[in-house]
Amino acid sequence: MAGTERNKNDLMEPPWLSQQAMAQLFRGELSRSDTWRTRLDTTTNWALTTTAAVISFGFATPQSSHVTFLVGIWMVVSFLLIEARRYRYYDLWNRRVRLLEDGWWAPMLRREPLDPDAMRELAVEMSRPQIQLSLFSAISTRLNRAYGPILMVLMATWFVKVYSHPKPPKDFAEFLYRAHVAWLPGPVVMAFLVFLTVAATYLFISSFFIRAPMGELRTRPRGRRAALWESFYRPYAIHKRRAPTRRRAPVPRPTSTSEH
Repeated sequence: MAGTERNKNDLMEPPWLSQQAMAQLFRGELSRSDTWRTRLDTTTNWALTTTAAVISFGFATPQSSHVTFLVGIWMVVSFLLIEARRYRYYDLWNRRVRLLEDGWWAPMLRREPLDPDAMRELAVEMSRPQIQLSLFSAISTRLNRAYGPILMVLMATWFVKVYSHPKPPKDFAEFLYRAHVAWLPGPVVMAFLVFLTVAATYLFISSFFIRAPMGELRTRPRGRRAALWESFYRPYAIHKRRAPTRRRAPVPRPTSTSEH
């Protein structure tokens, strides 16, 4: 009976958290984050290879159709959506790594108590994991990092192809006629590309102002985002860290002793 009661008491006590266990947890979460980061690089390589192939094939001969560039734009947009989905999963595992670094390892290196808020958030993440980064935030972030310049190059090369091959058009109506694809008239194709350009530009610019995902180069308590002009030389807008000010102990005032 005494042994049974002792076992029940042992089960009711909270388990002891060792540094070896936390090290294994950190290695596991870091491996997951690195795996999804590799998948992001793979999708970006697909987009770059497709862009190079489309430009090479589209300008190979004057008789090459501009539809090649439209197919390239469609494929790059598809890769962007796939990578945005992968980036949301990467953000899930990367959040855990940052919480472990911020709440456990950094306080240990500073010889300070652990951060209970970070540990509590990590426990919630592990008990009820869910994707917190929205799809539009993921798309805007990947446009900022890689896909914005790729789409810009494809749009510019499509315009050059339609405008200059086989010779420059006489007026804007002829340019619209050249933009047609099979039974789709030129104004429809042009309107679709304008809509895609405006949407991509809006998401690209909004990535400088919305709260950034929790990344490896940013601290957990994020401050304000940088203005658009600041982002060219200060992309993460992290304020200078201030050294912790030590409060001086109040100096006791000398008490005047009155003689009675």
